[in-house]
Amino acid sequence: MNFCFIPWINWNSYLHSRPHQLVREALRRGHRVLYLNPGMGPAQKDGNLEVWHSLSHPFFGTIKKILRGDVFRRTNLASNEKLTPMRKWVYRPYEEGNRQVFFSKYLIDLLTRQKLRAFRDREGRNVIIFEQPFPLVYQIPYLKGLGYTVIYDLIDDWSAYQDAPGYFLQTEPYLLKNADIVIATAKPLFEKALRYNKNTYLCPNAAEPGHFSQARKIWEKPADLLERKPIAGFFGIMREWFDTDLIREVAQKKTEFEFCLIGGYSQDVFKRLKDLQNIHFLGEKNYSVLPQYLSHFDVAMIPFKTNDLIRSTNPIKVYEYLAGGKPVIATYIPEIENMPFVYLSKSPEEFIGNIGRAIENPPDLIQIDAFLANHTWAKRFGVIEEAIADLLTSS
Repeated sequence: MNFCFIPWINWNSYLHSRPHQLVREALRRGHRVLYLNPGMGPAQKDGNLEVWHSLSHPFFGTIKKILRGDVFRRTNLASNEKLTPMRKWVYRPYEEGNRQVFFSKYLIDLLTRQKLRAFRDREGRNVIIFEQPFPLVYQIPYLKGLGYTVIYDLIDDWSAYQDAPGYFLQTEPYLLKNADIVIATAKPLFEKALRYNKNTYLCPNAAEPGHFSQARKIWEKPADLLERKPIAGFFGIMREWFDTDLIREVAQKKTEFEFCLIGGYSQDVFKRLKDLQNIHFLGEKNYSVLPQYLSHFDVAMIPFKTNDLIRSTNPIKVYEYLAGGKPVIATYIPEIENMPFVYLSKSPEEFIGNIGRAIENPPDLIQIDAFLANHTWAKRFGVIEEAIADLLTSS
């Protein structure tokens, strides 16, 4: 099969998230993959994988300078907030208020349509997976006419984001109704999608055990990790969903711990926590070195706020932490309730108590591995293939 991914994150990002894992699994199974970078990034081709962006098209070389003032601006990879330290020129063709939005939208859609027409296999099965309700949503009739099966991978409650673009909320109902298949990462998202589309499947996140199980051995300590022990660690993006009030109170009361935070962060998060001596912002780390850091965590944390966004979240990091053999201390996230060695907390006091309980109760790796055996990306991609097979059977 041929798979085209319309993801929310660039292929060469320091973050490796759900689209990266699904692409790797597709490649392992011998499928061809076209990955449409959402922001400017280098085009590349490696075996069955092609990474492409419409700006890679030679035609854009002649008009980039004309459009740069309105279509390009200095911005951050993940949000309109400042994410430190990584920034890039990011393509924003649909940004509200953009004076060139109509022209750029038409041009990008035209070039992408040409690419998708060329990529398809006229004799085989072609699948396009939307990881967000943008772009090309209103091109679904055209895509189906080319022979593409359209899948919407519903990964978040976009309405719960503080800075969700208006066009996301406008286009998502259309995508939910007109996709051939919807896969949802969490039960609330599954229930929402099912109201629009009967071909909806639950497909949570998972782990890449072969990568994160490397954290079970003792690595040389990275230079930016302090010698002082123990360590409560976190990796991921820290924005409005990151509970700074909780972490601040816990760090003030657990002064014997170092709280090491890895990943991009908003200035607001940084300002609220920078004055505490046992909280350390280590910045963005490549996916390849995360096991090295994780190996030195005594406990791993998911300190998210309890709100509509998080209630519909199935965090990848819980599977990755467990694959590394680490106990997980988290706020109350319904999707990860009843997972082994995951301690859910409804208050700062309970969070602090759970750190102690986790330290006193070392994880049983056999129990963790038995759990993770049912939560691999191979299993998740199997759900996608099953959904496609069901569609073919019913049509």
